[in-house]
Amino acid sequence: MIRRFKTSKKIMSTMLVLVLLITVFSIVHAKADNTKIYKDEIEQSVRKVLTDGFSEYYKINNIKIRFDDVVVNNQNIEVNLLATMNTALKVKKVSELPYVKGMLKRINLSDFSYESKAKTDEAVVKANKNNLKNEQLAKVSKAIDFKFNDLQQYINKSDDNFFYLKITADISNDKIVQNSIKILAENIDSFVPIKQMLPKTSLEMEKEGFNDIQLVIDSKEKQYLPNLYSNYDRIAARDYANKWSSNPTSCKDHGTTCGIRQDRDKWNNSDYPYYNELCHADCADFVSQALHAGGIPMDSTWKRGTPANTSVAWVNTHSLKKYMLTTKKYWKSSTYASAAAGGILYTSSGHVVLIVKNDTVTRQYSSHTNDTKKHNYSNINGYKYYVLW
Repeated sequence: MIRRFKTSKKIMSTMLVLVLLITVFSIVHAKADNTKIYKDEIEQSVRKVLTDGFSEYYKINNIKIRFDDVVVNNQNIEVNLLATMNTALKVKKVSELPYVKGMLKRINLSDFSYESKAKTDEAVVKANKNNLKNEQLAKVSKAIDFKFNDLQQYINKSDDNFFYLKITADISNDKIVQNSIKILAENIDSFVPIKQMLPKTSLEMEKEGFNDIQLVIDSKEKQYLPNLYSNYDRIAARDYANKWSSNPTSCKDHGTTCGIRQDRDKWNNSDYPYYNELCHADCADFVSQALHAGGIPMDSTWKRGTPANTSVAWVNTHSLKKYMLTTKKYWKSSTYASAAAGGILYTSSGHVVLIVKNDTVTRQYSSHTNDTKKHNYSNINGYKYYVLW
């Protein structure tokens, strides 16, 4: 009798343990399921923001989401993710872009249809000969010709746009509180509300085009046409930057503790071997590589070699700008609205990146230090823009 009681007690204890294990498993499983639900809700929010923000100007072919970090507790969720949006401009002609409409409006060419440089010269002179000087007419015609040829590459072409996002939201009763969702987007070296990364209104873009052509009209000859490097191939520089950059999740060599995202396997290590003296700050080195790929020649002041033979102007952001802007006069100042692929962007912190796209609606850059490929950016007070043409 006693033995049977002990056996029954042992069976009950075993069953109790099994029940507890099943309960714990169920709780863990439920939390895992909740995490998936939370991620789905976050993804839907990101898709909606991007679709609502860009669909006026682009056909959105697809949006892909890569979750990098997800931290969930009982009260909130924190997420880091990369959103990839593939788009194509809806306009069929360059002249339909709001920015270009603004340019043409300022010079009385609202019905202009681009054919050639000669035809542009003729149209500009005919519409403005009574209110612009000859040198102004020449500069305006050059600016119009450049813009139409530059923007034609974006018509009827699909392209990827990348956004690195930090998202937070409150959780209540195992559900995300929708009005608590906050989406911040990486904007080169800072994070801003995603709203700041969305396209401006058509009227705002028209005003940008109007103002930019006015800057051309008002510019002094020496300021507008400095001794730039005439053989610079800005498209080759852009292609180099896009080829040798990527969108990694963390620092490959040191894990997440290094605080930045790098994948050195995707660098041009054969031509520009990495060395420890660069530490994790190789943004100027990367931009110098792209500029050299665009045809800017090395010299004794600007060169890459072994650590001992690499110049300060090649790897230091301040020295690079001084060399290109002051010493050689290869660069000239530009604007957020007009700086095109192959141009340079400096942030207020001294970070430098290569501009790889400007279709007048959105802009992109590629860079190192944080490895980034074709990330969208918006204008921030303190950003400086330079071009070589």
